[in-house]
Amino acid sequence: EEFMLRKTSVFFLAVLLVMFAALIGCSPQLEEESSASDNDSSENSSNGSDEDTFNIGLAISMTGDTAMFGEAVHRGVQLAIEEFNESGGYEGKKANLVLYDDEAKPETSVEVVQKLINQDDIVALIGPANTGNAMAHIQFAQEAKIPEVIPVATGTQITQEYADEEKNYIFRVAPLDGVQVSVILKELIENQGLTKLGVIHDTEGYGQGGRDDIVNQMKEKYDLEPTAISAFDPRELNLEPSIREMNNAGVEAVIFYGLAPQSAKLLEARHNVGLDAPIYATWATGDPTVLELVGDLVKDNVYFVQSFTIDQSDKARAFHEKIVETYGEDIFPIASAQGYDSAKLILDAIKKVGLNSEDIRDQIESFTDFEGVTDIKPTPFTKDDHEAFGEDEVFLAEYNDDLEIVTAKLD
Repeated sequence: EEFMLRKTSVFFLAVLLVMFAALIGCSPQLEEESSASDNDSSENSSNGSDEDTFNIGLAISMTGDTAMFGEAVHRGVQLAIEEFNESGGYEGKKANLVLYDDEAKPETSVEVVQKLINQDDIVALIGPANTGNAMAHIQFAQEAKIPEVIPVATGTQITQEYADEEKNYIFRVAPLDGVQVSVILKELIENQGLTKLGVIHDTEGYGQGGRDDIVNQMKEKYDLEPTAISAFDPRELNLEPSIREMNNAGVEAVIFYGLAPQSAKLLEARHNVGLDAPIYATWATGDPTVLELVGDLVKDNVYFVQSFTIDQSDKARAFHEKIVETYGEDIFPIASAQGYDSAKLILDAIKKVGLNSEDIRDQIESFTDFEGVTDIKPTPFTKDDHEAFGEDEVFLAEYNDDLEIVTAKLD
């Protein structure tokens, strides 16, 4: 009897399994979303283009220390794409943005860029915010012959890495470090006649590269060297010793190389310790994070490089107002503007030559009539120069009494 009971139970269990399998086979299945990681943060991203759309990739930090750059760039890029699509796209095809968060990590940047190229079938790429990420992944764009426009990362080497190739696929719409240093040194040494300059920099790649640019240009252009150089560990964020070094050296101005959180700590340290010398910095000090962290201290003799300010032209103000109308605020005007121009270069090229990536690259390099919202030239690039901004396209800015970034009023 016990044997028969077991046999009956096994039979009914087998029947239930067959019925369950049949139900699964007949029921509608959810389409599995293609994502090799959790880095996909775009509501508009898709796995590939179809007959009515084509994909443009954006690989940039939406988290990490440069997240504010990433979000602002994303908004500028999205606005350019919306305008392109509203105007009819290319032969009826609409642009689709595929966005991945590279987390400000080089290894993640490599992963998501390869995914954009190999799975998402992009025709062009925008990003990143970090120089380390760019140097880690640009080889994949170059090898795949996918044009990449850099809207933020400023390391001098990025566009030079493949400058000797028959075709260089890497372009930039951001003030590279060498140009930012040139603008600062020209103001301090040529315009103001200062010679006792101090340098404070972080010990990571960004700060070390900036220090090297400063030291080399001071020597080559002016036969000078910094009066004092102080390095700090960005993880500790204690800059009071650096401020004391500048005071002890009697510097007339300080050139600072660090990201937004470090810029805020620098201004706090100067406020606590006391330093009369003005601070000149890269465009990272214009990150709104600095203002959020230290408030009015941003107004105290602090100048930084920019390629875009709301007050620079009617076109710039109109762009700013459109960003505010679309998103409710303009969280980082220069990054939004550079993101917009980066995308517009690609989209304007597509209107002229179509969706072949190599043709898009060639057109980006040969524009003579480009119109952007930054100070970008009608002919942004040449075969030998893939930098949209030279010394004439960037300038020093400051915060005004209303805590808006405006063109600096220097004597």
